[in-house]
Amino acid sequence: MQEPVEEGTYFVRDDDGRVLILRGMNIMSSSKGHPERLPDLEEQDVERYAQKWGFNVVRYLIFWDAIEPSPEQYDTAYFDKTEERLDWFADHGVYVILDMHQDVYAERFCCDGAPLWAIEDDDLPFDQNPVWSLNYFAPAVQAAFDNFFDYPGEHSRLQDHFAGAWAAVVERFKDHPAVLGYDILNEPSPGSAYHARDITITPDDGEAAEFDRTLFTEFYERMIAAIREVDQDGWIFYEPRVAAPANGQRSFILELDDPRDGDARIVYSPHLYSVQFEFNQAYNPATDATLEHWEANRNIETAEQKAPLLLGEWGFDPDWPNADLFMRELLDMSDRMMLGWTYWSYDPGGWGIWERNEEGEVVERDNANALVRPYPQRVAGIPRSFSYNPDARTFELAFDPSPSATLPTEIYVPATRHYRDGWSLTGCDEVDGCSSTWNADTEMLEIFTLNRTARVDLRIAPSP
Repeated sequence: MQEPVEEGTYFVRDDDGRVLILRGMNIMSSSKGHPERLPDLEEQDVERYAQKWGFNVVRYLIFWDAIEPSPEQYDTAYFDKTEERLDWFADHGVYVILDMHQDVYAERFCCDGAPLWAIEDDDLPFDQNPVWSLNYFAPAVQAAFDNFFDYPGEHSRLQDHFAGAWAAVVERFKDHPAVLGYDILNEPSPGSAYHARDITITPDDGEAAEFDRTLFTEFYERMIAAIREVDQDGWIFYEPRVAAPANGQRSFILELDDPRDGDARIVYSPHLYSVQFEFNQAYNPATDATLEHWEANRNIETAEQKAPLLLGEWGFDPDWPNADLFMRELLDMSDRMMLGWTYWSYDPGGWGIWERNEEGEVVERDNANALVRPYPQRVAGIPRSFSYNPDARTFELAFDPSPSATLPTEIYVPATRHYRDGWSLTGCDEVDGCSSTWNADTEMLEIFTLNRTARVDLRIAPSP
């Protein structure tokens, strides 16, 4: 395992050793209903994504049923079309996390994920619930997950095929310049161990906790080993079980081993969705403690699991009452925890940050100004804290520089959005071993700290 900077603090790093703060969106929900499981995406979307919004990562949805439509028959045409889209991200300097997406196990049960031949549901009846997420409680769906995770067991071939599908994906894309890593499985369900009560109160000696510590931990170790057989260097992202941790409850996954040579490259990537907020379609800060619980429990888990943290999914309708307050509190928490995130999702309208007007032009929604904010994309040293105050429009970053770093710390500063009358930088003096350059085209501030050992405390504020 990589050594923590402080107890419980771990980071994703680029190939030059700089700490990466990854922020972007999921691309995209439209893939789920597309006949070829491809996003409704064009290259100009990617250019806007990187240049106008300053995002440096995408969680890109891929699907087992598209990858392996028949056992051990991998769809190279799907790979080719996926690669075309990955090329767009590479051309615009955006990292890609390939997310093996599923919802309710498979399309037969309402949604997406496994191919039909990989469903073992014990021939139980299935009646679709109009609320898609409640289908997780259907006996046939729970049996499908039970049989998938029961390893070794009667249906061990399911995980073996899943590992083979991942190996085929990794073999094809491990050398792609955009691909940072692989998200093993989206929002996995513990099957019959999934109980509604666990979403709000998860006992540490209950069925879900036992699932996490045994079958689930072993599944992840098996998949990590399969990926490492093909790629020693890619980052591997893993998620807790569906629903409860996203609502702030505990996960009990044990520390995972990365068999690669050198520091581990595995990342804990939970989601965040407040059940109360979504059910009421309004945020009540007096009664909704999701953010508080989520922060506390994720801090416990990353220390136990010795892994960096990425918030893989979060989002909500910006028109819900107090949605702007929930977003501000969540973004402040993200800065406080120095974590990256990928918002759900890039799709127009709905929960997204853009839509098309009657003329078909792209128009931003109000939540774009909140989501697009200053943040450090790369830190040549150890970040100690950063924050952005949208009222005062001030950004602060403190980090301990690496005296041997030859590459700069890079801070995205959306000047045309938040500093139209100019901005000023304090805390970086050439006499003190710190210098800066500004690229107005990319809105990137570079901080050079070669041979400097003293902590850097930067502050960006509107021009007086």
